[in-house]
Amino acid sequence: MDRMPLATAAAAFLYAGIAALLLFNGDRLPLQDPRIPAAVAPLNGPLGDLLNYALPALAVAGGFIALAVHALRRPGRALAISATAFAGVYTALVLLVIVDSRILSMLGYLPYLAVNAIMDPGVLASVPEQGWPVLLHQLAAVTGVGLWILTAAAAVRKHSGACITCGRKHDDGGWLSAASAGKWGTPVTLAAAAIPAVYAIIRFAWAAGIPLGISSAFLRRMQENGMVYAGLGLASMAFAGTLLTLGLIQGWGSVVPRWVPLLGGRRVPILLAVIPASFVAVVVVPAGAELIRLGLSGDTGGIPFDWTNWGTIAPAALWIFWGPLLGAAALAYYLKRRGTCGRCGLDG
Repeated sequence: MDRMPLATAAAAFLYAGIAALLLFNGDRLPLQDPRIPAAVAPLNGPLGDLLNYALPALAVAGGFIALAVHALRRPGRALAISATAFAGVYTALVLLVIVDSRILSMLGYLPYLAVNAIMDPGVLASVPEQGWPVLLHQLAAVTGVGLWILTAAAAVRKHSGACITCGRKHDDGGWLSAASAGKWGTPVTLAAAAIPAVYAIIRFAWAAGIPLGISSAFLRRMQENGMVYAGLGLASMAFAGTLLTLGLIQGWGSVVPRWVPLLGGRRVPILLAVIPASFVAVVVVPAGAELIRLGLSGDTGGIPFDWTNWGTIAPAALWIFWGPLLGAAALAYYLKRRGTCGRCGLDG
């Protein structure tokens, strides 16, 4: 955590430098995807043109803030507030405007793509059409969200005189203590697990030929074009997400069950659970936001969305709430398991 603000500053200046090279060569940042309607993708309009120049400037400003947090032993209140505010604004900009559903879609379709590639290698020909420059830029932006959250935490800890590593100032950590996290973490985790479970149940029903939340006519259409089977891959990933989320409050989420070959009885590394959960928590928010815009715009690309076909979009629109809930569940898991700090020696 000591060097996190420095890493954030380096990443910000690197981004600004690459962006400047692109702009001076007459190119653009990979923000816009003309294949997506402007009503769903706000960056395909004037906002995208503005951010093409605003993002590098924002990166430079953020880089200096992060550099100041790193350089000062005890940052003042103004700097701590500035770092926290910048992290909040940047996170909102990335998750609600810059990033869309393509990261989550790629993760969800990987099993489907892998299985189909074995039977039909020609399926891989469609992969280059996924807009890789835009996808890679979005992954970089999501990485920046993680860096800025940790940098803001470092700024607040340094300002308050708390341990820079664990954030504790005394053994009683309040709502961040292991005991408190065990209490509020359980309902939050259950709520986080419920949202992908609803999505999975509906998609599994479609694969079984049950028109749950959709009309029989639309189900037949999906069966004919194969969409229902692609949805089965997404449902499987969502169901796996539900199980893994529940693991954050179960014993097998801390210690590998003994019946597992080679690994049985070993403790699960904390970050092995926290990092994937945190990543998913970040990328589901923009996916949910995009689907909400899709439903409100009425431009659903031929996918019916009405009182009869509520199952097409409504369950996935809940992802905008899934992200914060899953992030809180991952935080509770971390707080429960982190133990005594190796730097300050505090526990609780």
